[in-house]
Amino acid sequence: MSLECSPVTFMYTHEFPGRQRKTVIFPKKNPPRSGGDFLIRLRTVENTAAQEKRNAALRWLSGHAVQAGLPASAPARARFLLAIQEHGSPVMRIPPRPVVRPALSRPETRAGMAEALREAAAAAHAGDLPKTQAALEACGQLGADGIRAYIDAGIAPGNSPVTVHGGWIYNRPAGKGVYISGKGFDRPLYDTGGLYRAFSWEIVSR
Repeated sequence: MSLECSPVTFMYTHEFPGRQRKTVIFPKKNPPRSGGDFLIRLRTVENTAAQEKRNAALRWLSGHAVQAGLPASAPARARFLLAIQEHGSPVMRIPPRPVVRPALSRPETRAGMAEALREAAAAAHAGDLPKTQAALEACGQLGADGIRAYIDAGIAPGNSPVTVHGGWIYNRPAGKGVYISGKGFDRPLYDTGGLYRAFSWEIVSR
C-alpha cells in the first residue's frame, strides 16, 4: 500500500493478490494557488487473470473429494476379504478386525491428512490448480499409508495357532475336516499381501 500527495495531485494505491486498484485525483484546470478546488476523477485498474485462476482452482477443489481405503478399482477379492475382516465371519471363524476407520482416526494420520488439506486450500486460494490437485492427492496417499502402518503395528486379536502353524480344522460348509497350511507368522490382515497392497486412494467428483 502506498500514499502519495502533492498540492495538485493525490494518489492512493492498494494492492492485494490478484488485483491492483488505483484511485487518482486530478486537479481542475488552472486551480487556485491556495488549492482545495478539485475535480475528482476515478480510474480503476484490475488484473483479472489471477482472479480467474483462483476461481478455477476453488471450483475444482469444491467439486472434488479424496477417498482413502479400497477404491472402486480394487480387485473384487480384496473387497471381499476386507468385508470379512471388518465384520468377522462366524462360519469361517474369523473375528472382526476393523481397520479402515480406526487407521484413519489415529492422531498422526489425521494430522498429516489435515495438513495436506490445508495446503490444498491455500494453493486453491493462490490460484495454483496443479498444486491444489497435488496436495489433495498427497492427502489420499497419507491415508493409504496410514492404513498399512496400522496393519504393520498389529491388530488384535492375533491369528490363531492353526492359522500361523497350520493343522486340521472342521470346515462347516463342507461338513468335514480339512488340513490348512499355516502362513508362518502372526500378522492379521496380511497373508499374500494382496489386500495390503490394494489399499489406495482416489479423487472423486462430488
